[in-house]
Amino acid sequence: MRLLLNSLLVLFLIACEGQKEEDVRISLNYEHKQTQPRYRTGARPVLTSSHHINVRDVLEKYIYDSTVLNNSMTGTVLVPIDVNLEVEYKNYTFDHPKIHYESGVSDPFTVSFNSPPTRTVTISVDINPDYPVEEVETIDNETIETTVTTILSWSDNFTRNVVPSQTQQQTYKDFWDNASSQTWDNISIGNPDNMTSCTNSTFINDFLRNKDNASFEVYGLYCDGMYWTIGKCGWGLELSAFDRQRRDCACLNSNDIGYTIRPLIGNRNWGGVGKSCSAESQTLKIILSK
Repeated sequence: MRLLLNSLLVLFLIACEGQKEEDVRISLNYEHKQTQPRYRTGARPVLTSSHHINVRDVLEKYIYDSTVLNNSMTGTVLVPIDVNLEVEYKNYTFDHPKIHYESGVSDPFTVSFNSPPTRTVTISVDINPDYPVEEVETIDNETIETTVTTILSWSDNFTRNVVPSQTQQQTYKDFWDNASSQTWDNISIGNPDNMTSCTNSTFINDFLRNKDNASFEVYGLYCDGMYWTIGKCGWGLELSAFDRQRRDCACLNSNDIGYTIRPLIGNRNWGGVGKSCSAESQTLKIILSK
């Protein structure tokens, strides 16, 4: 794992009576090197879904900033200079998104104006002994692999009242183009920590075959406890799931139960979990598996 220090300085000025105190922080880019997953002996393989870091004070454990790493395993946090810091790392899986699978804490380090552009910080990562792992079947000391799962995922960060950028729209289109070259059994949509799923493979693959057809529509198809809807909303198709039948382009309130994905709408109402028009900033995610 490497910590890359930007030359960008971010200043926060705090006005006080009689004098000004200056709280200086620096932007710190974190890069996590991809590693081969480790498994317990005799355990079913575990697929990690998200990677989290906290940058905190070494003694008080006060967290200065946190982030979820993106698909490139990088993230940016703001940290104070000349303070003893450490990075706490945890990852989570698709099977148990609330229980961390692996974790570790770096050795102490400090960031200053004169720090080199790149610094390497090593974090020793251990498997959580309390993580529930399913055992695989073993007969006469021979392990039998019964299932192979293929997963394709997309996620992006969206900002309240900001129209998705051209890059975000193209990344979303590329994901579906890649997905349509295969057939899939399951789909999940929502936030990394709040997703809903459908196991109707006919529905999923019909959508993939018609993703570029502006007239293609599915209204309130019931699947695994939710009503799934597909329809044209703005410049592109919307994919959504609700607790009751709803049309596409719906504007949900914060207390409504719904999952809406529509980055191609062409305006600021890109969707969201719960509220789906002018929603709060959040990460939207789609997972396909077979």
